[in-house]
Amino acid sequence: MSFKKTLCIILASVLTMLSLSACNGDPTAPNGYVTASGEAAGYHFYVPKEWTVDLSTGATNAYYSAADPSSVSVMVWELPASDTTLEDWWTMNLEDIQMVFKDVEVISETDTTLNGAYARTYVYNASLGEYQYTIQQTAAIHGYEIYLITYTSLADNFAAHEEEVAAMLSYFTFD
Repeated sequence: MSFKKTLCIILASVLTMLSLSACNGDPTAPNGYVTASGEAAGYHFYVPKEWTVDLSTGATNAYYSAADPSSVSVMVWELPASDTTLEDWWTMNLEDIQMVFKDVEVISETDTTLNGAYARTYVYNASLGEYQYTIQQTAAIHGYEIYLITYTSLADNFAAHEEEVAAMLSYFTFD
């Protein structure tokens, strides 16, 4: 085989390996996950590669499928005051939730951590139109901002993605 052919085969192999490894675009993403956060987000959020990432709204969003539109989103806001606690924020957030959804029923409130920061996870049922949802919101204060990761699913599908969402939360990092 000539030198040129050998070189072409080697280059083709290298390019193939690079393209396969670059499918995710982020070498820091956990195996089987893709980056769902934009470069300037201030955090890194990863979702399973089977989920569809959607950054068109300006927030970090991903959904499972058209047939099962379970979704996760990450939103960040400045705190209304420097002494705002998660409990203060939840009271305000719950009022906003009740203006959008009907029949809001908080199922659980759990202390947790998000990338080492104190966090709270709130799970509630709510209805909107003819649909019943179960929603999990994990909130953490980092600096002077509140980070909110929301998992929304039709109530019947909620359990199907709980493990995936728990993994997404475990891989979340602040910049």
